[in-house]
Amino acid sequence: MCFLEKILDNISYEWIYNKLLLISNNNLDLRSNITFIIISKIFLFTILLIILELIFNKGVRFIGKRIVSSTHFIWDNILYENKVFDSFSHFFPLSIGFLLLKPFFKDHYTTVIFLEKIFNILFVLIVLQFLIRVINSIMRIANSENNHQTIAVRSFSQLLKIVSILFCVLIIISILTKNDILSVITSLGAITAIVILVFRDTILGFVSGVQMASTKMIKVGDWIGIPKYSIEGTVIEINLISAKIENFDKTITSIPTYDLISTAVTNFEVMRQKNIRRIKRSILFNIQSFHFCNSSKLEKFQHFYLIKNYIKKKQKEIELFNKEKNIDVSMDINGRRLTNIGLFRQYALEYLHQHPKISQSETLMVRHLEPTPYGLPIELYCFTNTSESVKYEQIQASVFDHLLTAAKEFNLKVTQVATNVSH
Repeated sequence: MCFLEKILDNISYEWIYNKLLLISNNNLDLRSNITFIIISKIFLFTILLIILELIFNKGVRFIGKRIVSSTHFIWDNILYENKVFDSFSHFFPLSIGFLLLKPFFKDHYTTVIFLEKIFNILFVLIVLQFLIRVINSIMRIANSENNHQTIAVRSFSQLLKIVSILFCVLIIISILTKNDILSVITSLGAITAIVILVFRDTILGFVSGVQMASTKMIKVGDWIGIPKYSIEGTVIEINLISAKIENFDKTITSIPTYDLISTAVTNFEVMRQKNIRRIKRSILFNIQSFHFCNSSKLEKFQHFYLIKNYIKKKQKEIELFNKEKNIDVSMDINGRRLTNIGLFRQYALEYLHQHPKISQSETLMVRHLEPTPYGLPIELYCFTNTSESVKYEQIQASVFDHLLTAAKEFNLKVTQVATNVSH
């Protein structure tokens, strides 16, 4: 180090001395001479740092590449690609330069103080750069797995970035003002309320991310629906501030992260994991088309494969009941009788039981809903054995195609609400 200092002194002072002779011959004042000396030294010093930076940068990258290529880990490749090791190549030249400051500028005390501040600030910025690159690497590693913990890692990483930047800014202010870091923080205490207001979404986003990770509510890749915003799609990103959802029409919707826990969110991911999807749709029938079934009509319905056994069974039950109660069956309203809507409901239920694309292990029913001024809704509630949207829609359409057409065979009329269309 002493040998390097002597070389720097000899090179710089000899060159500066010659310049001073030239300047003095031109009758420049002493202040201009000193300024020129300082500028010249700073110029030479900067060139020296640049040369050291290039040497250390090449060396560190070479060593880092050799280390990374000799291991089988993925994380060290990510650290290398994010230039985490390059931060060390900045640190070593600056450290050498900082040690050479006083011997190089030994006759210029004010310049040394000024340059020391600059070096201290550069050290802070290098540490900040190193932290941000490490955090980016952690986030990239975490993103390789779409699980609930990834959300917490992303939220914590982004919060750590913000805190690191703010802390480094406070240290730089402390360096420039020559005040202790605690004094700077204390002086900023008066604007704490403003800081909290500015970073309100950040704080809420961090809390939301931790809560979603701990409760395993939502993760990237989940299929969700948010009725408040009429959104239904796949979560493609959850960060500290916002969540991005890709709708099924390939548009992207961004909402605040805390909305994922503060509003009603439907998560369809369990349904997709089970590879099932619910059908919950009704057919609206005209009540005036409902009627009791006499023997001639029952004879026709007994030829329907899906309900012929049901009709035989129910006929025996009804005949036995009416005989035990001594009911006059000459009038349709007396006693128990089968109806066309009841037979259709049983037909629809048997049709779903026989359908190869309808899951038999989940809830399956055909039920009456509350009558409306337009008719009686008969709802089908079942699950397909696939969650894929295209196949699901095909199965649902085929089921209702058949049942809407079959309703005519039971002399049932499907309600069609007429509307006035202006041309």
